[in-house]
Amino acid sequence: MLAHYRADFSRHNSTFMNSYVRIAGILCLLVRIYVLPACAQERVPLTIAAADQLFLSNNLDILAAQLNISAQKAAEIQARLYPNPVISGELNAWDPENRRVFNTGSAGEKILTAEQLIILGSKRRNEIELAKQSTAVAALELEDLLRGLRQQLHSSMYSVYFDEITLTRYDIQLQMLDTLIAGYTTQVQKGNISPRELVRLKAVYLNLNNEKTELLQALAAEQQTLRLLLRQGSDIMPVVTADSIAHFRRLPASDSLLEEALQHRPDLKIAALNTDIAALNLKYQKSLAIPDLTIGGGYDQAGGAFANQVNLTLGMPLPLWHRNQGNVRAARTQIELAGIRQEMSRNMITAEVTTAYSNMARSLAEYRKSQQMYNADFREVFSGIADNFRKRNISIVEFVDFFESYVSSVAAINRIRKQVALCGEQLNYVTGIAVYE
Repeated sequence: MLAHYRADFSRHNSTFMNSYVRIAGILCLLVRIYVLPACAQERVPLTIAAADQLFLSNNLDILAAQLNISAQKAAEIQARLYPNPVISGELNAWDPENRRVFNTGSAGEKILTAEQLIILGSKRRNEIELAKQSTAVAALELEDLLRGLRQQLHSSMYSVYFDEITLTRYDIQLQMLDTLIAGYTTQVQKGNISPRELVRLKAVYLNLNNEKTELLQALAAEQQTLRLLLRQGSDIMPVVTADSIAHFRRLPASDSLLEEALQHRPDLKIAALNTDIAALNLKYQKSLAIPDLTIGGGYDQAGGAFANQVNLTLGMPLPLWHRNQGNVRAARTQIELAGIRQEMSRNMITAEVTTAYSNMARSLAEYRKSQQMYNADFREVFSGIADNFRKRNISIVEFVDFFESYVSSVAAINRIRKQVALCGEQLNYVTGIAVYE
């Protein structure tokens, strides 16, 4: 009798736990349907264009680059300034003949001199030109920074958009599995079906839930990137319409892309400008070998050959040993190095454009193929398989195989769609122009 009550208690306890699991699943679904959308309203909804505007106004990297341009312009102003004249004076401190202190009157002694450095050899002009080129480099560095950050912003926006679609599909499939598991648990307890089928369903559930967890981690990383780029405290909700991504579904002509990239890429412009700067620096270093002239005048009240003597002074260092030879040789080496780096940049851009175009062509071909294979019939077949499985018309093995294939296909479709957008943004990035806008 005691054993009978224990078995009955165990059966009721198991039934209670199953009911609890089902209630918990229903509550989770209700939270997903009603609570999470309310919380999602706290996210910041942004289109790609609105995100661009917010990015330009809020990003600290951009602000730092703009300040760098201002600093380079200040250096340009500084290079235009001419050296200040030097004025000096000499006053008598002790007159031993008349035993007087500070005898600077009409019968005393004082000397006044003024000197001005005259810069020769076009040093000042070369220095001004170097400062101008540095300002141009800073502006191009800002353009290159914007190019990279904008590509990162757009890629994160599209990644979040498509990954959230996949996440929603995962939730739907997990909820369906949760309902099936609850029903199979009851049937196993009644002895109507084998526990092995229940275990198989739970294994599928765990695998799918693990995929969902990995996707959530990727989404969290992308949201963190968006918050940093846009300086937002809340997550971003990308607003992407069908029209806003339709332009990615065309493949541009490849013959002009490389030419456009070589013409517009700011990093190649920087490399070319650095070559010019290296040549200008050689001129500047050569001009430093030319000595400057110091010209001045002086007044000596009583210490010279004549009373109230006015003198003219000229001074110039003799370029006998120090003619700036080391810096001139280093400047020549920098010209060669800058030329090599410019050629490396051209080769790198050529490779990047070729690879990005190939990736875009492959992604579009994969997308068109997937559109032919995945349509409304695909979902209808899945619904039919699920219904037949509930009616026990097909085996657990057949259902699980089809279910796993279906879930993989849904994830693959969204991955392909996302990849098309990301490849399009990569093509924008490597060409330096708005191939897709």
